[in-house]
Amino acid sequence: MPKKTQLPPYLVKRYNTYFAVLYIPKDIQYVIGKKKFIKTTGEQNIKLAQAIANVFVMGWKAEIASARSKSDEPLINSAKEIKKLLKSSPKYLVDEVIEEEVARLHKERKPIDAEVFKRISKGENKHLEDVAKEWKIHEEKRGLAQKFIDQMDNDVRLVVKQFPTSNYMTAEHVEWWIKDIARIGKLSASSVTRIIGSGKNFYKYLQLIKEVSVTEPNPFVVPAEFKISNKPNSKSVNKTQSWLPFSPKEIVGLYKLALVDNQTLADLILIAMHTGARIEEICSLLCKDVDMKQESITIIDAKTEAGERTIPIHPYIKDRIEKLIENSTDDYLLPELSKNKYGDRSNAIGKRFGRLKTKHKFSSRYVFHSIRKTFTTLLENAGVGENVAADIVGHEKPRITYGLYSGGASLEVMREAIKKISYGL
Repeated sequence: MPKKTQLPPYLVKRYNTYFAVLYIPKDIQYVIGKKKFIKTTGEQNIKLAQAIANVFVMGWKAEIASARSKSDEPLINSAKEIKKLLKSSPKYLVDEVIEEEVARLHKERKPIDAEVFKRISKGENKHLEDVAKEWKIHEEKRGLAQKFIDQMDNDVRLVVKQFPTSNYMTAEHVEWWIKDIARIGKLSASSVTRIIGSGKNFYKYLQLIKEVSVTEPNPFVVPAEFKISNKPNSKSVNKTQSWLPFSPKEIVGLYKLALVDNQTLADLILIAMHTGARIEEICSLLCKDVDMKQESITIIDAKTEAGERTIPIHPYIKDRIEKLIENSTDDYLLPELSKNKYGDRSNAIGKRFGRLKTKHKFSSRYVFHSIRKTFTTLLENAGVGENVAADIVGHEKPRITYGLYSGGASLEVMREAIKKISYGL
């Protein structure tokens, strides 16, 4: 007796014609209202019938996935799979499946889902969650700091969750969306500005890959009520206030308080008081960056190109610097500071400083960077020229001649300037 030929998946034969069939899982039969999908392929040739059946089954699976989950992810995945079939299956059959699914979604009063499904399955638009992954890789190749990229990535995730395809990214829709999430999340003006900035960056990438037209205006604009102004006479409800410098007496007081509580924090404050260096610059200093023969410190891990500099050691902290090098246990000038996930050693000790200044009634306008302002103010009051001060603290030169052509102040010139700094300790 000849063996019975086993049919490919999803095919049954009736009256010499092949039918596509897909049994619906029991847990979802009551939603769809039947036990199986079945439809004639109209073919007697098994290979042609199988190709047609594959198209039908893909559409049925989309319906099952949509019925089973409240999430639109299964629907999106189905749209992507159907898009792949356009390369290997008759276009009219794929179009038929798409039209059936779109009609079903409209019947369920899901016009947006229907439009997104149609655009992705027909290849008219890309799914923006996929594009966001490509965008992140693009930003990483640009060499931006990982911390900055991760923050933008979190913001862009909010964007693509709201806008699955680019056709919905209109100025009106974006404004409505950002106002809504600001209200629900009680976001500050600065948070709104940051999210809009990330969205603007993402939209530029969409223009770069030609997902949207380069002639279209960028729809990511900060709404008027969230715009921030730093002008003192501005009528904006969101005004920024710059950080304030500590007075010499105030910073000496905080240094002495830190001496009682935490020696490393006290050393951090002491170095900042006498160098004007940023907290990240000080915390990343290695012992090898200090030259005790020349009595200088070389700052390499700076925020800007101008920030990479060699500055003299203030006479008052020379002995303490030598002691720190002698006692270092891990090659860092300030040893055993914990790192965050980005390798930043300043995060935890910076928070410790924040708790110290808050405990002693300093407002949010006083931060660790305020010490840098104190130091710069003392340089100015001591009559130190702006160009020399810029070389010491690592700022761009204010004027083009020195900024472009000068090699910078010599170590000895900076040493004479820095000696003028005194806190009366």
